[in-house]
Amino acid sequence: MALPLFASAPVVEENVVEQQAVEQQVEEQQCYMYNIVTFAGTLKNEGFSVDLDNGKEIKKLKDKNGKKMKFTTPAAALMYLVSEGWELCANGATSNPNNSTTTYWIMRKPCTKADFDKAVQEGLK
Repeated sequence: MALPLFASAPVVEENVVEQQAVEQQVEEQQCYMYNIVTFAGTLKNEGFSVDLDNGKEIKKLKDKNGKKMKFTTPAAALMYLVSEGWELCANGATSNPNNSTTTYWIMRKPCTKADFDKAVQEGLK
């Protein structure tokens, strides 16, 4: 017995529903802003400053009044950044030709897709 021609319609409908679900997942995908954090100064409780690379520029971390911030320890800097909504997602170190090492953290904070796309464009030359 031959199957009616409309029998394949449910398969097509399932494919459409699956495609819509995939598109919705892409739209809902979490976006993040990233900062790469490095340090300048000594760790002998004399204070050290934090440099932030936000994708547009590298600058010293400043408070809400524009004053450069200094911290007594890396933990103090990390706790401050976490209190501002950033999370540590990776860390590492690089070595320079003069045998000095630079430690870095990669911090991230949730953002909208529009803010993420804007940051990507602002970071391009």
